[in-house]
Amino acid sequence: MKRPAATRAELQRLLDGARFLNPWRFRVMKADGDQCVVALKNRPALERPGGIVNGPALVAAADVAMWIAIKSRLGMAHDALTSELNTVFLAPAKAKTVYCTARIVKAGARRFFGTAECHDKAGKLFAHHTVTYVRVT
Repeated sequence: MKRPAATRAELQRLLDGARFLNPWRFRVMKADGDQCVVALKNRPALERPGGIVNGPALVAAADVAMWIAIKSRLGMAHDALTSELNTVFLAPAKAKTVYCTARIVKAGARRFFGTAECHDKAGKLFAHHTVTYVRVT
């Protein structure tokens, strides 16, 4: 397997320094150039009634996980922007930590296509996302 172009530590520093991501406090668990796993700890600021992680937080997790998967493939000097993101909510996200696993399905010269799944540690799915990113030149 090819070594990722950006390390997990570099990617975490990117997330920590991005003010627009501060409300979520994502943690990079894995980024290998093909897929990425980010963690989102549940806390009152993210909960809707019933202790459920809100939908916008799950969508943000999918978006960030795909962005980091792409950065891990291309390297820190390259970037891509969300072009399309579709979400299907499958179950209430009642978990201490929600994980989002994004996979690059196809990497073209200009576009990246992928999927992301928000789940708990045991693999119970909360949401499925399809994501398209466009490379920034």
